[in-house]
Amino acid sequence: MRSNYVHFGTPQFRILSDNQIEALHYRTLEILERVGVTFDCRQAIDLLGNAGADVSNPQRVKIPPYLVEQALKTAPKTITLYTREGEPALVLNRSAGSHFGAVVGVQYYLDPYTRRPRLLQVEDIDSIARLSDSLPNMEWIFTVNSHRTLPGAITDKVSLLHVILNTTKPVCCSIGDVSSLREMVEFCSTVAGGEARLRAKPFFVSSVEPVSPLVQGKDAMEKSLLCAEKNIPNVVYSMPMCGATAPATFAGNLVIANAEILSQLVVIQLKRPGAPVICGAISNIMDMKTSINPQGSPEMGVLIAALTELLHYYQLPVWGTVSSDAKTVGAQAAIEYAYQIMLQAMAGTEFVHDIGYLHHSLMISPELIILGNEIIDMIKVLMRGVEVNEETVPVNLIEKVGPGGSYLGEKHTLRHFRSFWKASLFHRRVELDEQAEDCEDLLNQRTKDILKTYQPKPLPEDVVKELLKIEAGWFKRVGLKHEYPKTEWLSV
Repeated sequence: MRSNYVHFGTPQFRILSDNQIEALHYRTLEILERVGVTFDCRQAIDLLGNAGADVSNPQRVKIPPYLVEQALKTAPKTITLYTREGEPALVLNRSAGSHFGAVVGVQYYLDPYTRRPRLLQVEDIDSIARLSDSLPNMEWIFTVNSHRTLPGAITDKVSLLHVILNTTKPVCCSIGDVSSLREMVEFCSTVAGGEARLRAKPFFVSSVEPVSPLVQGKDAMEKSLLCAEKNIPNVVYSMPMCGATAPATFAGNLVIANAEILSQLVVIQLKRPGAPVICGAISNIMDMKTSINPQGSPEMGVLIAALTELLHYYQLPVWGTVSSDAKTVGAQAAIEYAYQIMLQAMAGTEFVHDIGYLHHSLMISPELIILGNEIIDMIKVLMRGVEVNEETVPVNLIEKVGPGGSYLGEKHTLRHFRSFWKASLFHRRVELDEQAEDCEDLLNQRTKDILKTYQPKPLPEDVVKELLKIEAGWFKRVGLKHEYPKTEWLSV
């Protein structure tokens, strides 16, 4: 019998105190009311004006605190995503933990067979989607529309279609424009069996980006308003850089990001209260030597973790990212991935994307997706914490074995040893072997094995035919035959 006993089921981690979070919140409200936000979307301005915001200057729309508080009340605190078959896949809320996803559709592909980079093409999207489908810690996929072997007008739609054909897992998309979003909703409805079913059990998630500092562009707002209308989950994330598009301090960056997120959240909730929104920012510094946005910086990990704490103050699901500035899958990539994955897991960032990114988010490596899967698996051991009870502290057994004894043959050991983490990419053999493969070789071989053998659950043939017919229409619209470039034509 115990009283006032505190049990930590997981490790405890904080960057910001409660007082710091409140200070950032109130400074954000002050910025929205005093400084204002630029809106380039007429519908958004009308919604804000009718609700009481000062819209006399569209370049400085000023939002009163009560509209922010109202939006925070109606924004869902839990969002459930489904498989393409309508089965629950992910629950996003502050108590459900982190869910990591791979990325497809960027400019370059680090080929596991040649170990050289080349332009990414459609068959690589198929491969990455199949690979991700096979990995338990890749729980969803994010598509980017920057690959260059197809016209930009159709890359976003083609990427999404080929991911859907090769995985059952939820997919979130970077989308070219609002007309593309409409078409995506239409063919995702074809997969789901109708728009009503897609609304009820969404496997498709949109994404939009405010422009730092403090600009809500027409395209992003129109996409967000359409998502609100259709009940499509929507990620709203900005990318402020300390010293460039945000003040050169962590706290200054956080209030810029928060103001951009909340100002768009207000419009979305005015359009349709209860519309599902996942909030976040890829906050970072600007490297003053190169002027780049360094994707492997330690600052980015700290800023995302801190923003997670701020957005959890509002009980909103949070978006995060993992990336690397390395050009190969080696020590730099592994260190940057381990650092970022651990920080976001400890912070509880729910919806973390971009596993597989290299080279400042310009290249994707299927090998790095598998390495990321392994790192996440290791960090899950940390996140389990330490259970303290009579079963885990078996005093009677310790008395029975006594000093100098062995627990190897005990039933207690039999009950628990299967929970030990099992390495699949790292050596643990004692003997020295000059012929032993290193981690990189094991990683490469496992990647090629999965790409050669793994087959995802197929969609029904009639659905596939309908989707390919839709895709053929996209190609016809841009004056192309319905065919994809071949690997041997491409190089960097």
